[in-house]
Amino acid sequence: MIRTPTDRRSLPRRQVLRGLFAAAAAVAAAELAGAFAPFLRVTRVAGFGAPVAIGTRQAVLAELAAHDDRPILNAPGRFWILHAPGGIIAAYRKCTHLGCAVPWDAQNDRFTCPCHGSQFDKHTAVVLRTPAPKPLQLFHISETGSGTLVVDTNPLRVIDRPDNRWDPAHLEIRA
Repeated sequence: MIRTPTDRRSLPRRQVLRGLFAAAAAVAAAELAGAFAPFLRVTRVAGFGAPVAIGTRQAVLAELAAHDDRPILNAPGRFWILHAPGGIIAAYRKCTHLGCAVPWDAQNDRFTCPCHGSQFDKHTAVVLRTPAPKPLQLFHISETGSGTLVVDTNPLRVIDRPDNRWDPAHLEIRA
């Protein structure tokens, strides 16, 4: 018996290749979806970016006074609590020059950036030595009905001070 092209009982080569290509594309799409799925899930924000309770006004002022107004570090919230003239402020720990984390330099009684040596005042976070172009940014602070101070660590809502001077209008919690 002689077979003609119309008598074939098997799939043509093109259909087999199309099926293999479709299967490979489906596997690749599934792997891609599996790789990006964890990034699409919304996680609970804790620490930086979320409101952080720091205690009552009296407790914070007492702790600052007990240590000669030495700034208080809140590591999860990435900010310093400072005793500003007339009240309390929360300064974002990120240097305004290149974004390095700014530590407290107890020896010089000021903040000193380890990356390029910018220095900031311990009460107002104003630039004392450049290359930082402006003071450390400030986070908003509010007081709840129970008297607890809450710092809003959302980096999109910081108080920016481009003129490098202390302005009492930036003070949200008065002593």
